[in-house]
Amino acid sequence: MSRIHLAREGGLARELAGRVEEVWNAYLVVDQEAHSAVLADDYRAVHPDGSVHAGKPSVQAIAAAPIEDYWLREFQAWPVGDEGAIVSYTAEIEVRVGLSAQRHQLEVGEVWMKHGCEWKCRYYHATPVK
Repeated sequence: MSRIHLAREGGLARELAGRVEEVWNAYLVVDQEAHSAVLADDYRAVHPDGSVHAGKPSVQAIAAAPIEDYWLREFQAWPVGDEGAIVSYTAEIEVRVGLSAQRHQLEVGEVWMKHGCEWKCRYYHATPVK
């Protein structure tokens, strides 16, 4: 069962939803190689705590902020020219703190660029929902 709910059907949204799911699935299992394969070489991220990160994350960075599960909804994608797209969605993540599970909700915006025939994420920004 897919963890992504598309807000609008369409070829671009469906194609990028698959790529976004690759990123999240790789993060979930701490597969740095698979995670980085979907990111552009000049990737930048703004994490929910406001910290800015340049470059692809290391396996240690991914393992330092583990998630137990995730769900993405209201997924939308808009083209920007022939080789770019803006993606937005709401992410609900489950993390374990000690013996208890906690859920957090994030609003996510991403910039995707086509590199050859393949979409790569260039920018990720997640903001906590209060």
